[in-house]
Amino acid sequence: MKKNVLTLIVMLISLCSFAQKLKIDKGEIKLDDKTIGFVEGKKPLFTIFSVDKNYSIMAELKKAPNEESLVLPWIEIKDETTGKSNELEFKNKSRKFSAFNYDRSIVYELLDRDMIGIEGLNKEVIERFINGTSAGIAAKRLGVQGEIDNANKIADTYQLAIDDYGTIFSIKAQNENIDDKRIGFIKVTSPSPNGDLKYEVIDLDNNLIGTWFARGGIFSGYEKLLNQEVITFNGKVFKAAFENRGNPVGYKMSQDITAMNVVRALVGNGYTLGSRYNTTK
Repeated sequence: MKKNVLTLIVMLISLCSFAQKLKIDKGEIKLDDKTIGFVEGKKPLFTIFSVDKNYSIMAELKKAPNEESLVLPWIEIKDETTGKSNELEFKNKSRKFSAFNYDRSIVYELLDRDMIGIEGLNKEVIERFINGTSAGIAAKRLGVQGEIDNANKIADTYQLAIDDYGTIFSIKAQNENIDDKRIGFIKVTSPSPNGDLKYEVIDLDNNLIGTWFARGGIFSGYEKLLNQEVITFNGKVFKAAFENRGNPVGYKMSQDITAMNVVRALVGNGYTLGSRYNTTK
């Protein structure tokens, strides 16, 4: 009985914490109708002040160039006095982030991390975060995007095409018949027994080169779930975005942008398919 009562108390505390109402009105930040600070600026750069305006931090939203639109930005938190900064990502994506209220999204995130509370900005927590180990988000995201951009440049040189039967063509095909521009095949399975939607890419010798999953994909020997990622026969993983704009009415593989994204990710990263060559990267 005592255990049940304690569980109920914990649940009520959790509900109360989620019930806090955050509002920003003409730059005034209010939590449950109490003013806890002020915010100035417009996206991507905001300055957040304490209630007495004697302390402030800068919060800037950042994205890597050419990132997919659904990828959320990260936040750089900077101390205006020292110039030191650190980065954080939105950890509560579904509830906290709003593309229409960036300032409130940032404050919600700071609230979740105890950097701001009912008494306003928590200077001690903020300075510990800023002076702590670098999150390295920019280095990672910019580096990953650089790899994606480079892979896209390589894929462009192959002038890839896919017909309605899933045959993949390229001007760089190296077949005995010089007029044969086939380099492989792609097929789609939906629903997939492992993940919502699955594509498989095979070479001309019927070897499986890569498997792509839309969401929740499970692949033998790989410990993480695969979400909009293609995993190769030798365990490499690359991002390949899901895109359904190619088939507004009916379905044609030749118009399937997702299928092309999967093939481009493989070819751009050195898996050139074909027959008996370059499949041991």
